[in-house]
Amino acid sequence: MANENGNTQKAVGEKTSVDNAIATISRQRTRRQVSRRDAALFFILLAIILITANNWYLATHHVGWHGPQNSALFAALQASLVSDRIGSGSSSSSSSIVDQTGAYILSPICGGCTRSKSDSKACFDIVRRKQKKSGENASLVDAAIIIGAEREGCELCDPAKCLRHYHVDGGQLNNTKSKYWRFDRSSPKFSKPTTFYLQSIPTELRIPPQRFGDIEKYFYERHNYTLQNKLIGMQYLLEYNPGLVVIPPLEKAKLPKEAYYLVSLRVTPANNCFEQKVYSELPKDIWKAVYHTGTNHLGLALLDKNYQIIEGYETVIEMDVQLDLQRRTTVGSSLSPTFMDYRIFVLNGRIYLHANGETVHVTQLSLSMSGSDDLKRTRCCDSIYIIGEDVPDGDMEKPCRMKSLYGGDKLEVAIGSQFRTIWSGGAYGKNYALFSIPNRTHPNAPDSIYAEIDIFPHHVHQILPDEHNMISRHQVFERVWKPGTRKRRNFPIDIVNEREMKTVGNVTENREDIPLPSFFNIDAHQDWFPGSDAPFKEKPHGGACCVSFSKDELNLGGTRQNHDESNLLVGIGHTKVTWKPWYGKDNVPQEQKDRVPHTHYVTLFYAFDPYPPFEIRARSGYFCLGHVPMIGDKFSSTEGGKFNPHSILTHNRNLTQNFENFDCPQMSFVNSFIEKADDSSKTAIGYGLNDCTGRLVEVDKKDIVGLLYPEPMDMVFEQSDDK
Repeated sequence: MANENGNTQKAVGEKTSVDNAIATISRQRTRRQVSRRDAALFFILLAIILITANNWYLATHHVGWHGPQNSALFAALQASLVSDRIGSGSSSSSSSIVDQTGAYILSPICGGCTRSKSDSKACFDIVRRKQKKSGENASLVDAAIIIGAEREGCELCDPAKCLRHYHVDGGQLNNTKSKYWRFDRSSPKFSKPTTFYLQSIPTELRIPPQRFGDIEKYFYERHNYTLQNKLIGMQYLLEYNPGLVVIPPLEKAKLPKEAYYLVSLRVTPANNCFEQKVYSELPKDIWKAVYHTGTNHLGLALLDKNYQIIEGYETVIEMDVQLDLQRRTTVGSSLSPTFMDYRIFVLNGRIYLHANGETVHVTQLSLSMSGSDDLKRTRCCDSIYIIGEDVPDGDMEKPCRMKSLYGGDKLEVAIGSQFRTIWSGGAYGKNYALFSIPNRTHPNAPDSIYAEIDIFPHHVHQILPDEHNMISRHQVFERVWKPGTRKRRNFPIDIVNEREMKTVGNVTENREDIPLPSFFNIDAHQDWFPGSDAPFKEKPHGGACCVSFSKDELNLGGTRQNHDESNLLVGIGHTKVTWKPWYGKDNVPQEQKDRVPHTHYVTLFYAFDPYPPFEIRARSGYFCLGHVPMIGDKFSSTEGGKFNPHSILTHNRNLTQNFENFDCPQMSFVNSFIEKADDSSKTAIGYGLNDCTGRLVEVDKKDIVGLLYPEPMDMVFEQSDDK
């Protein structure tokens, strides 16, 4: 295995480095003449050694070592050693401006300048042009001050205005520099990390760990097996992208008393577990079989209060086949899926299932213990939706029971009706967050339910998830057809596309400007990707939403001075470096492509008003969620849940930008964000790692507030001793 020794090798390497450094210090101390400068360097190096050793211990025991508060002293020491050459404005390589172990780097240029815009033009680009026009002796800071005074929208390029914007008083202006955080050091502190592994999936459908080293050959064998046996879909499965809800009282009454949560998982052969070159070197037909698979099952499991799967209470369901929605196909492993990611939400005391198809489809879920009377009189779905036959009028509105493909020994699942489709975001929308708020005009009425279509700009639409209008097949075609594609189709999923979910009013959009990030990351530094070179999409995606934060909770940490309402709703989104046409051009140097690799994800929190038009009030800087810590090919003792051998594979693909590796997966996809069942001061975040495994972590609300409204001298600025 490529990373078989994982963190053990890293820890040994770090310990060796510490021993060598101590030996070096010992030799220095034996010298008769020690200058003051050497003595100062000695104490700095000793501090770095001690903190590095401490971080090594924390990393191997996984106690939130990458949280910003935990590494403040260490970060300050490292950042004080970083060069911030600003004079000429030419870029330097990442190795010259950031220490691998440092939490952030410094600059006199405000992050608000490198990410602000004026008339759709990047302020930092304007500053660069001003510096060049002013002559070779002009500094970047001088140019920034001028543009900050002259250009509307670029005020934060003036360091003094930047400090005031982030609530720093005039007495702290001298020698203050902006912090630019590493993505793996700006994440919130978390606890109770738990990995998911469905024991109901047969062993023969698991990738054997001994095949990780020759996975290309394994993929080839699985593809041939599919063809030879006239099957559809590659014959192996992984589970990832966990959705999570607290089981509502009506459902909980039908389930074992220890059940607190329901988790959903995407169960599929599609994956990004291995190094990118593994996939790029596959023959085209095998590559398509891995990525474009029609096998996308729904996994469900009951969890206890510690997020552990309750034995026997799990199931894997073939949703599209039982509802006669799978696209007709000939034998083969490559097929576009009917559904992809699944998500679950609790709305007005009921559980709703959200599935990504061509756009977003929603239905209600009902749970029961196997053998109980709750679902005995409920027909099986495949007796209503018979492949190739029309469904009788009215039967689509009836609940039906889903059969388990795997598992289901103790858990039964039913849907309330056939799926309905949310068309509010147009064709090919996905990953909407569904949430509810109290009815403002009728307090005793059911909550109003909304679908969050986009985050920035914030598009939200009120929906009626149990009602629909019928649209014609031709109307469906007009919405999904793309120029250049064939002008006819007859897909089973169009039965669902015709069931357009009812909505109330129009899609709302925020009226005010989206606030700048509460802190800034290393990608915004002038030697990385400032101004129009920003690598990540400006418009993040869901993500997951929403957790309500009361006024008292919002004042638990950080500095909250720009909002006076009683509470806010908080969500979590992601953005990524998107593929651009020049990645495929031979005349673009490979080094340029490797400097900004595409499909690399970062995550952020955002907060908004709990009423229309749902104005965005704050957003954090970027961070990333970490790998499962491994010791050799085993979990660290602090990781909960059943051991998933795929967890070691996520270390094959790290988030990378500007030739810098970060200690987190290339793809971190947050699929759920909820308040903890028995403790409203904590939240739970469920996320997928590299389309390979699923994980859950607990995060205190106060630590989220600390990222949305950080103390400026903690996360945003640092006073330097430099003159």
